Amino acid sequence: MKRKNILHLKSGVFLLLLTLAGCVKVLDPLPTDKVLLNQLLDKPSAIAGFAAGCYQQLNTSFSGQSSGQLLDAYTDDGFRAGTVSDWQNGLLTPINNLFANAIWTACWTGIRKCNIALIYIPQSEVDKALISSTDLQRYIDEVKLIRAWYHFMLIKNFGPLPFIDQPFETDYTGWATLTRPTYDAISTRIAKECDEVIASGALPMKWSNSSDFSRVNLAVAYSLKSNVLLFNASLLNNPSADQVKWQRAADAAQACITALGSRYSLTPMASYADLFTQDVIGANPEVILRSSLNDAAVLNNSNGIDLKALGSATQSTNCGTVPTQELVDCFEMTSGALPVASYTSADHSTVTFNSPYNENAGSNPYAGRDLRLQSAVIFNKATYGKFKGQLATGPDLVIYTYLGKTGTGFNINPSSQLITDVRQSSTGYYSKKYRSASYWGTTTGGTNSNKIYFRLAEVYLNQAEALCEVNNLDGAIAALNVIRLRAGQPGLATVPGFVKTQDFVRQRIRNERRVEFCFEDHRFYDQRRWKILNSTNGPISGLRITSSNGTDNGIFSYQRIAISTTRNAISDKYLVLPIPDSEARRLPGIGQLPAWR
Repeated sequence: MKRKNILHLKSGVFLLLLTLAGCVKVLDPLPTDKVLLNQLLDKPSAIAGFAAGCYQQLNTSFSGQSSGQLLDAYTDDGFRAGTVSDWQNGLLTPINNLFANAIWTACWTGIRKCNIALIYIPQSEVDKALISSTDLQRYIDEVKLIRAWYHFMLIKNFGPLPFIDQPFETDYTGWATLTRPTYDAISTRIAKECDEVIASGALPMKWSNSSDFSRVNLAVAYSLKSNVLLFNASLLNNPSADQVKWQRAADAAQACITALGSRYSLTPMASYADLFTQDVIGANPEVILRSSLNDAAVLNNSNGIDLKALGSATQSTNCGTVPTQELVDCFEMTSGALPVASYTSADHSTVTFNSPYNENAGSNPYAGRDLRLQSAVIFNKATYGKFKGQLATGPDLVIYTYLGKTGTGFNINPSSQLITDVRQSSTGYYSKKYRSASYWGTTTGGTNSNKIYFRLAEVYLNQAEALCEVNNLDGAIAALNVIRLRAGQPGLATVPGFVKTQDFVRQRIRNERRVEFCFEDHRFYDQRRWKILNSTNGPISGLRITSSNGTDNGIFSYQRIAISTTRNAISDKYLVLPIPDSEARRLPGIGQLPAWR
């Protein structure tokens, strides 16, 4: 099937350049009239526009970026009524590829653009008096790094695929000869691309102009390499637990931390929530790169709260992906103890608690918890914030999720445990990341919320995980504690039940990633690279809260309720996604991995 390159570009010149390509498949040849391209690149603005066009697929290479969908809906951290039923019912196939098709197409389209740019930017006929050799190299390194990123997005979703570094000519006949490399080989190649950008030194570690904050930089090169080598060392791609791979991942994380130095720092907990509600031009010290897409409407309008009944705010499209009770249970108490000792029923409706946590009538199960809970999750009686246009002196909006509360209450039928509405939460929770109350008001379009691609906290947790796997437990704990202490949680060695074993440290690192990065598209991939999909894709539950007098002032009682939704269709087959069937037939040397044949 032919695909037309449809672009939203920063330069009118770039529109002309891509028109030359016409209708092409995502891996199809370079057009025969390509010789005109270098002649059109005769101004710095044309080169800038050519490089800028290579970014366009980054937003859509993440499945939720353009549709308001969040990958957490496909994990045990989140639930969304209706829209993920095909996935949960096991209907993912090479023909019915669901969101995976968009990722495949976006990445290969992006790679093709990058390869064209890497041929013609160096050949541009721009007057060298108008652009320095350093600036020209910066554009080249930007494109090279973006190409490496697209390749990483492909292999983390579809398994090892060849590194394509050229736009094929019209007479290319070798499609059938393209084969899958080993995961280690392609990871090493992507890491090498990052190293070459780092060695060039043309890109800055951080851009100084606010207009450049959406451009990749050297910090992205270091961060991308850290992620690539972490995935390469993980069980899914390293079944023999090769320690050399884990040490490479640990070294890459340390190199990143060292290189970033004082230019980046963790956001203090007092302003932690700002990480997720800042515009792309906001120079947050922790954020290495945000999406350039102004996606407030995408992330808020499709994943909001039905506030119209409160009389002050516009109603959301729907509540979107909501947190599960299982995710909320991962947020520790301030002592460092986890609230839940064990789930004692198959559907998670009954549990045993670690004291002093309890869900007795009149208690507040959200008090005395990790401070990140209130930044990530909206729970019963949680403070949400101020509406768009509301006076600064006005009261913050408080959300109630008890049964019967108009607008925001629990919406599951307790007798059948079926979801009855998509506007109100079926778990008793709403997601708060990227969804500020200031978006809502008499009209929408308030505070922007740009998705984070890389931030410093991830590098520390990458390092902690890699050091743990090479049994450097002291180093792993030290890296883990950097993130724990920022959140106000005690160092790991002081938490109740601590034992200095690899398994204990590993489990708490994984829990920390789940808490720190919830609703940031990490859990979907962590479940796969750790090969825990079978053990974590079981029952999910919510908390049904009732008020003694049916009002906000009543005594609240709590009951865990299983969410009746098919989830057992997801198996290890889903560890790697199938490539589109038409592409598998077109590329027989690559084809489908055995699980999807």
